[in-house]
Amino acid sequence: MRPVRQPLLAAGLATLATAATLGLAPGAAVAAPAPRISVNWFGAADARAHTATIGGRYACGAERGLAYIEVHLAQRVHRGSVTGFGFGVIGACTDDRTAGAWTATIPADKGAFRGGPATATARLVVEPNSLTETTEPLRLVPRCLRR
Repeated sequence: MRPVRQPLLAAGLATLATAATLGLAPGAAVAAPAPRISVNWFGAADARAHTATIGGRYACGAERGLAYIEVHLAQRVHRGSVTGFGFGVIGACTDDRTAGAWTATIPADKGAFRGGPATATARLVVEPNSLTETTEPLRLVPRCLRR
């Protein structure tokens, strides 16, 4: 058997000690991916129907269960503001469905959404106990009228 060089042995032991300190040792627990949600940069405003439709993407991470999206939308219009609340139904986070796209149509509480900047707060809820939230600016584009 060939003798082991001292510097090489010391470097190997130092690397193992660092890995163990950081939790990278074999058998160490690795954090599961967290759920994520995002909002698209653009949405559609339908002033005649007093609604806005927005969407985005979601990822369940390691969570499994019944899942849905809650959306709060706010927009400054003239000297006031228009707000609304709606849901995006995605069904469930399962081993077969861990990510995808969502959409929600939000009715205005009072007034009407118009084309222009707005702010959306979207929450991904995975029952029984997971909640992920983001607040993002977006631009509502007026929906074209069909004849």
